[in-house]
Amino acid sequence: MGRGYTMEKENIYTKVTDYIRQNNLICPGDTIVEGISGGADSVCLFLILEEFKKEMDFTTVAVHVHHGIRKKTADKDQKFVEKLCASKNVPLKSFRKDIPLICKITKESEEECGRRIRYELFDEVCGLYDNAKIAVAHHMNDQAETILFRMIRGSGIKGLTGMEAKRDNIIRPLLCLKREEIEQYLEELDQDYRIDETNSTLEYSRNYIRKKVMPKLETVRQNAVEHINALSSEAADINDFMEKKAQELLDEASKEADSKYIVKGLSKKYKADVLSQAEPILLKFAVRLIITESGVSIKDVTRSHVDSLCELITKPKSGEIHLPRHVAVVKESGIVYIKPGDDFKADIQELANTEVVMPVAAIPVQASTEIQKRVRPEPNFKFFIPITGEGTYDLPDGSKVTCRILDEFDKDAIPEDTYTKWMDYAKITGDLCLRTRKTGDYLIINKKGNEGNLKNYMINEKIPKSERNDVPLLASGSKIYWVVGHRISEDVKVTDGTEQVMEFVFERGEEDG
Repeated sequence: MGRGYTMEKENIYTKVTDYIRQNNLICPGDTIVEGISGGADSVCLFLILEEFKKEMDFTTVAVHVHHGIRKKTADKDQKFVEKLCASKNVPLKSFRKDIPLICKITKESEEECGRRIRYELFDEVCGLYDNAKIAVAHHMNDQAETILFRMIRGSGIKGLTGMEAKRDNIIRPLLCLKREEIEQYLEELDQDYRIDETNSTLEYSRNYIRKKVMPKLETVRQNAVEHINALSSEAADINDFMEKKAQELLDEASKEADSKYIVKGLSKKYKADVLSQAEPILLKFAVRLIITESGVSIKDVTRSHVDSLCELITKPKSGEIHLPRHVAVVKESGIVYIKPGDDFKADIQELANTEVVMPVAAIPVQASTEIQKRVRPEPNFKFFIPITGEGTYDLPDGSKVTCRILDEFDKDAIPEDTYTKWMDYAKITGDLCLRTRKTGDYLIINKKGNEGNLKNYMINEKIPKSERNDVPLLASGSKIYWVVGHRISEDVKVTDGTEQVMEFVFERGEEDG
């Protein structure tokens, strides 16, 4: 323990480090990507982890996102973070994003958009390191506020489970602390921090809960925050048990897909009479799992959706219940199944009508006339430009893409510009080209090597439908290495083992505005 620590600070520090060990949040050799805004919570997490590095062998990298919302104040936040990181010799990666502008395009709230952008950037930085985890500074008060917020939105038991200490590669080491403990820790260290004035406005529903509801609850009951967190922990245990039982019920009710009821291979279907014999509470859990299978986020589903589906399943008549994203759950002839949304159905129809793509020379002479009719040499691209080596390539709209191979580079200086991307040269395979999209395009979306459909990615990124056929793509076959202006494929990201970098820079043409 460093000098200047009082007994109270030691207790808080030990509380957090014990929590980290008990939940196996950090292991020797990890790289912890710390989100740091400059506020009390993230500064506290930053300082505790820096102290904890003296006890465990792991490294830290800080990430700060300037949201472009509070202008000069946000500039001061960034300078504060830069100074703090420099004082501890912690590498800092800062990003600037115009959240208000992005919101106008995506129709998200600033709160929702900012969160999405932050986690995308955290993931991007994680891709640069082995054994990387994202550390965020949520604490017990955040947990209580989240649970109350979900309750008033009509959440079920799952919503009461709150945030987990560890989920995928995200860790929350401060979930064992209350906000007052965080502020006390910083006060005793004489450590200042930044205050985000948007946290004080009641314009955001979460802030109203924080500023108005929680103080009144703690007036009624001093340990309200702890009690809500304890409820969340019990709810998580109940939810895990019930989801296991619900999955067993669905397994029993499912049978092989029949094209009369559902497009084969796209979804399971279930016998309604098996589901309807279950206890009502178990049926609700099963219905939520069916909704999750449909691709609709459970946070977009209301209690009325669940109740309506349960009623549809248990009543003798057929029908369908419509969910967000134009998805429907249908009951027909005693069978319950998912009907894909319009975009998904369009993909299915497009796939069904697509001709087989192969070189004409590869068509067997003895191929039937019907097969030959369904074979074409290439899809119709708006443009198709082979990448033959280093140089500048002109696009039809006047834009340019410049390609360079870098033998010397600093992996800690990877460009933050949306239109400049570095890739591991050794991991790029096949013949590269710049082109527009076609059916079957995909990209690698995570470190496990999972593939993601390009159209689904464009939908999730809220790229307007009218613009999707114009987005330049760096591709090899059906594999997309870069959706220009957006992400690159996960498997070509620069890592510690990268020896050569292939750099691509996109410059927008005058015709493009």
